[in-house]
Amino acid sequence: EYTPLETIDSELVKDAPLPKFINELGLRVETTNLWLSDGNTIGKLHFDGADNFLVQFVGSKTLTIFDPHNNENLYEGHIQEAEFDASYKLDEKGYSLQNWTFSRHRLLDSTSMVMSPVDLAKIDVQRFPNFAKVKRMVCTINKGDALFLPAFWWHEVASAPCPEKHFNLALNFWFRAFFLKDIPCAECRLDINKDYHHFL
Repeated sequence: EYTPLETIDSELVKDAPLPKFINELGLRVETTNLWLSDGNTIGKLHFDGADNFLVQFVGSKTLTIFDPHNNENLYEGHIQEAEFDASYKLDEKGYSLQNWTFSRHRLLDSTSMVMSPVDLAKIDVQRFPNFAKVKRMVCTINKGDALFLPAFWWHEVASAPCPEKHFNLALNFWFRAFFLKDIPCAECRLDINKDYHHFL
């Protein structure tokens, strides 16, 4: 799971300064996220509306990436987001006495969660014949590596744990995209963000 650093601890924010080039270019940072798992996770095929600078600290991540012109061939879908209520009980030492209980609070109007129904582990060519037209790129980032992933580039992320530490840890900076498009819109043209016209 991930969470914005600002919601956890201000000391962590100090330990994760913005990369120098982001400030030098005047890029507009939206959030800095901490990603932590047991390392056996898959972030299914999707794209984000923000540019992404991903830094790996523990374990590795393998990304399968597709360019934004593949929307129709990846069967772009939109998931309505929801808010959930959570409850739990702690003992006097702060340890959980029971598992978390989640209940759906309400559905949001947002359709910002963009996913593809194509399962890369078992591609159903009968159901998704256009997928045969796409070309993929695959890369793995390890401890100390960083990857720039532009907004609207499709990606699936498979995490792997560090063999010694048995977990996966990464940090990412989401900043306002240089190119924008309307969502949902499978064939919308990417336009330069007016916030960055000074670059031109």
